[in-house]
Formats: sequence, C-alpha cells, structure tokens
Amino acid sequence: MKKYSLVDDQMKLLQNSWSDMLVLDHIHQRLHNGLPDETTLHNGQKFDLLGLGLLGVPSLAEHFNELQNKLQELKFDVGDYICMKFLLLLNPDVRGITNRKTVVEGYENVQAALLDYTLTCYPSVPDKFSKLLSIIPEIHGMAARGEEHLYIKHCAGSAPSQTLLMEMLHAKRK
Repeated sequence: MKKYSLVDDQMKLLQNSWSDMLVLDHIHQRLHNGLPDETTLHNGQKFDLLGLGLLGVPSLAEHFNELQNKLQELKFDVGDYICMKFLLLLNPDVRGITNRKTVVEGYENVQAALLDYTLTCYPSVPDKFSKLLSIIPEIHGMAARGEEHLYIKHCAGSAPSQTLLMEMLHAKRK
C-alpha cells in the first residue's frame, strides 16, 4: 500500500489547475496592473503577452475580453481573485487525490469566505458570488482549449518540448 503524501495531492491539484490559473492571472494582471497585450524585450523582440494568456489560441481573444468585461462589471478585486484562484486549485474532482475530504473542506471554506466577502464588501453588486462562480467553468473551458492547442503544436513538433509548460501539459494528460 502506498503511503499517503500531502505533496502528491498538492502536485495533482497544481497539475490539474495550472492553465486555469494562468488565464485568471492574466485577466487579473490586465485589470489591476495594466498588463499590456504586447511588450518589447531589451533585444527589441516583441513578446505577445496576450498570446501567453490565451495559451497560444488567438481565436479565444474575444471570449477572453468578454470574461474580463464580466469581471470588471462585478468589481473584481484582489480578494475575489485570491478566492477564485484557490477555488480553481482546490478541485475535489481531481483524479487520484488521496485526501479528498481535506480538499473538499478547503474548497468549501474558500467558497464560504468568498460569499461572506462579496456580501459584506459588495452589497451593491447583485448576486456577485454566484456570478463569480459561474465564470469558473468559462475559465476552465478557455484553458482546456489552450492546452489542446499546445498539445497539438507539441505533437506536430512546432512547440519546444523541454519546458516547464510542456511538463505540466504532459503531467495533466497522464
């Protein structure tokens, strides 16, 4: 019998949610820190930051902007961002989790904290809590499309193979 490892569960949760969190992080950075869609590196090369947030799928740009606008209308702030990031991470449905009960409790605690926060700090934003929760599947759908795109590019040999991004992609597909 394999000994339970907290680190194993943590790795499974992270492997399952990295792309979702990348999409959420990018939206948060655009909303609150003025992240541009493109930047110029010191060597003069242009770097497509929006492409990174879209996991390389330019056709997702319109949906990405719609999500950003929804969050802006909900007065999405750092407290919401932190809670949503934990909700993406603490997915009790991840296969192979050894201590599912702890993950479920963590998820429920974060959900309760988000509900309390939205009701206390944003009473003027109707139904903010449930609207934030309804955005999670949209983020997941975008991230899944991005992962699929990356995987196809990787299989075709048009994406670097020895990167952390590819390691995470392969780990999630196992």
